[in-house]
Amino acid sequence: MVSSRELLRRNRAFRRLFLASVVSLAGDWFSFVAVADLVTELTGTPGAAAFTYAATVLPMFLASPIAGAVIDRFDRRRVLVIADLSRVPIALALCFAGHSVALAIAAIIGLGIGASFYDPAASAATPNLVDADELATAQALMGAVWGSMLLVGAGLGGLVAELLGRNAAFAIDAASFLISAVLVMGIGRPMQEPRTAEHGGGFGEALRYARSSPLVARLLFAKVGVSSANGIVGLLPAFARGRFGGTNIATGLLFSARGLGAMLGPMLARGAAGAEPSTRAIIWICGLSTLTYAAVYAALPVTPWLPLALVLVVLAHLGGGAQWALSTYGLQAGTPDHLRGRVLSLDYGLATLAIGASAIVAGLLANAYGAATSTWLLTGFAGVYGVGWLAWSVAVR
Repeated sequence: MVSSRELLRRNRAFRRLFLASVVSLAGDWFSFVAVADLVTELTGTPGAAAFTYAATVLPMFLASPIAGAVIDRFDRRRVLVIADLSRVPIALALCFAGHSVALAIAAIIGLGIGASFYDPAASAATPNLVDADELATAQALMGAVWGSMLLVGAGLGGLVAELLGRNAAFAIDAASFLISAVLVMGIGRPMQEPRTAEHGGGFGEALRYARSSPLVARLLFAKVGVSSANGIVGLLPAFARGRFGGTNIATGLLFSARGLGAMLGPMLARGAAGAEPSTRAIIWICGLSTLTYAAVYAALPVTPWLPLALVLVVLAHLGGGAQWALSTYGLQAGTPDHLRGRVLSLDYGLATLAIGASAIVAGLLANAYGAATSTWLLTGFAGVYGVGWLAWSVAVR
């Protein structure tokens, strides 16, 4: 099994994609913490941050059919660069949203549309930049990037917003997209196989392939379990304000705890499943991770101390991170390259639809009944979904 350090040292193309994701995601979390706090402050409602979170992810679902077709039809390097550069002015627009909820929401919708092209394109390109026996390690690293940059970006983002103001966080986000674009432009290895006329099908081709493959069909719905309870993440600023001090720093710490769990989860899953995970390992780890996520988050509303809340959030996202990384690996390994962009965009779209719907439900329930009741209802649904998905999937070989 190739180590993460060895893969990054010897594979220049993957290293540049990895670093581009590091920089870009760090900037994203810098700005999200600041936007979430801004909208909560302007509206004064506990569900405001959850609605902000929904506005971040729902555009990804709406754009995923177009994004998948673009990723498979056009040069993936160009798609990544354009997605980065188009988000620079959008991030800078947040600097003018100090008294406007509408402008803040419009800007994060634009950032979400850019991410709907960038994230599936990076996932689709990864198998083309590494060897088959390196893919599990590469995907664990890419999954850990998301968590580690949430850990660093959210923690520092809260600190920067508190000490230097929100505009500093927004400017850092804009600069991160520029740096990411430069790194991607320097990748010399092809990010996709040559296309032929028979590879020009639309999104229906990806759906037909998914129906023909039992494993792919199940993995497309694997992330929905955790994602259906992910609206709780949008309530973290409400918990921070109502129970843990009410500052950007408390919000940043909770998001950082989420990032720590999401960073460690993919690495632990890779160690448990091996260099080339079996179907059985993928199914069981994904199912049990969903149940862990739901059970641990159900304890958050009765937690009186911030340190204990941080531990719970870490444990919940250990499961979430493991599931996300392994289900993505299964789709990467089980899908032909000419379909991979569309299949991964479909996977991304279903997950973000569930996340966005969960965030909206979380916000509505929090405004009507409080953040605690909202959390318990969402975790209950995720637990039932996890049991059902595992029963549906365990017979797959």
